[in-house]
Amino acid sequence: MNTLDCIAARKSIRAFEDKAIPREILECIVRAALHAPIGMALFENLHLSVLTSREKVDAFTALCREQSGDPTADPVHGAAAMIVVSGKRPNANVEFANAACMIENMLLAATDLQIGSLYVNGAIGALRESSLLPRFRSLLQLPPEYTPIGSVALGYCKEKFEPQHTPKNKLTGIDYV
Repeated sequence: MNTLDCIAARKSIRAFEDKAIPREILECIVRAALHAPIGMALFENLHLSVLTSREKVDAFTALCREQSGDPTADPVHGAAAMIVVSGKRPNANVEFANAACMIENMLLAATDLQIGSLYVNGAIGALRESSLLPRFRSLLQLPPEYTPIGSVALGYCKEKFEPQHTPKNKLTGIDYV
């Protein structure tokens, strides 16, 4: 799929099949993240944690349920895998921008590979600000100098990834000056 078609085909998936994603596909999606533009080329300020099994993703979901107090919460909607982007400077806006660039590359790579994806941000932020952060960091096997910023949930789905000719976004103002 060409780049513009891939961008037009990407969508957030909230219904994943119970099927593992092969390691080589996860590695391809991670490689896409490594091609993201990173401010001042400070690649060493970012870290990726790849949860490769349903059990690990379920452990993340359990932490989210505990944090929110909602026993039915499922911010990843049954995804088979998840990739969490962490940074050394969680109070710097550029770190969030860098993480977002990596995440967008992964979302597009997943779309091109016919893998469903979902940008998961709120649950990461809630855990980051909670007393459960040490357990979350342990689940991610995260080096101590990094803090979770955002993530991508991944899985197979029934959706077809075809370019949408009309964007959903009809609200953003545009001025050609």
